[in-house]
Amino acid sequence: MSTVPAPATPGGPPHTGRWQLPGGRIAVGNVRGIIRGALHSWGMGPATGSITDRVAPLIQDLVVRTAARCRGPLVLRLELHQPARLLLGEIHDTADDRPGPGSHIAAIAVTYGRRGARGGPAGWYTHAFVWPTLPAPLGCA
Repeated sequence: MSTVPAPATPGGPPHTGRWQLPGGRIAVGNVRGIIRGALHSWGMGPATGSITDRVAPLIQDLVVRTAARCRGPLVLRLELHQPARLLLGEIHDTADDRPGPGSHIAAIAVTYGRRGARGGPAGWYTHAFVWPTLPAPLGCA
């Protein structure tokens, strides 16, 4: 068996953002606005609403499940690879100041695109992959 490296994806570096969410359930209310604002500022245009509608509930669910176990605020990190049509999201616990395996709580990957409908208008699609919560990081019960 041989491995062939994937061709380089044209385009610039990915768009990234990092937001500290308030502690507890209050964090959930901020997620939708953060995602919508980030995608809009990154130039996603008409895909912004569809991707936000798909991603926000998944991240909100992860935040609700982890906020109850972690003592400190959570950090949401988003990374958009536009040429590859890939949005990555991570949730970290701020009780562990360094990002990495100890602070990582959950991850989500969303692929998206535009699909033509036979005899109708094209529509946006998304496929989401969520990695469940890893063992509780420091600061989480």
